[in-house]
Amino acid sequence: MKYVRLGNTGTLVSVIALGTMTFGERNSWKLGGVPVEEASKMVNRAYDAGVNLFDTADVYDGGRAEEILGESVKPFRDEVILATKVRGKTGTGINDQGLSRYHITRAIKESLRRLDTDRVDLYQFHGWDSITPIEESIDVMQDMIDEGLVIYPGISNFSAWQMAITQSLALNKGYSRYVSAQMNYSLLNRDIEHEVLPFLSYAEMSLLVWSPLQGGLLSGKYTDLNSPPKGTRLGDTGRVFPYFEKDQYPAILEKINTISAEQGVTAAQISLAWLINRGSIVLIGARTLEQLEDNLNAVNVKLTPEQVKELEEVSAQREMYPNWMIKNQNYRNMTN
Repeated sequence: MKYVRLGNTGTLVSVIALGTMTFGERNSWKLGGVPVEEASKMVNRAYDAGVNLFDTADVYDGGRAEEILGESVKPFRDEVILATKVRGKTGTGINDQGLSRYHITRAIKESLRRLDTDRVDLYQFHGWDSITPIEESIDVMQDMIDEGLVIYPGISNFSAWQMAITQSLALNKGYSRYVSAQMNYSLLNRDIEHEVLPFLSYAEMSLLVWSPLQGGLLSGKYTDLNSPPKGTRLGDTGRVFPYFEKDQYPAILEKINTISAEQGVTAAQISLAWLINRGSIVLIGARTLEQLEDNLNAVNVKLTPEQVKELEEVSAQREMYPNWMIKNQNYRNMTN
């Protein structure tokens, strides 16, 4: 396993992390339905492989994913980083959601109970709350840090300007720096390269990638999106989430398959290796031990410079304004 710093902290985390959206017998989102016995085997296998970052959320399978993860990591709890999130709807009440002080203070207690732990190592805002002032949210986050309930704060699914406001307000108040952003990123969705990635680099924040295989589309299991095999996410639900560039998909998949043949590895490993090569921390969410094992091996794939170039060319998106204008205006020839 390989490790990188979490944000600008001294804490090291594995470049492959285990996500738990697939955990839970209820299978309420039809994304996995992995029961506790199988999920525990996955957690232990990931830990044995050197994974030390495990991510969940209070809304995954109605909180069941947190319970399963907490039970599974108990034998080595203090050797791993536990991450969870707050924002989504966790009850029937009108205030059982959002980033208000009222909801967060109740949500953290429930997450700690389900995870059976005394602190959350990385507590992430699961999305922007357009009703609650962000000052209220970061105030309560800092209170939890001061109480020892949270070690590091993070964010997820924010736009770049929302990240900038959050980080600036926190630093101006003398609060803890937000260390990470969990975002969707893959060869099929490179949207965050326009604004988010430049900000993360500037702010020294880590990128945690969710759905790095774009709902399984980059795993190589699909050859015809109109006739997906049973037992796959698309085959079982009839839809793929997150969204992707359908026009680019055939060419991208063909290039991935070509490079996977050259490397003698799977398409999924190539797709994950590309993200790791770009400095991302990749969250893998397997439905079976076989998928987990395949994904873990992505850390050993060494793409050649030419293969990286080919993948980036086939998946390239148009550079958006004002990015290209800023680049043109700030170009200087430093030689005579």
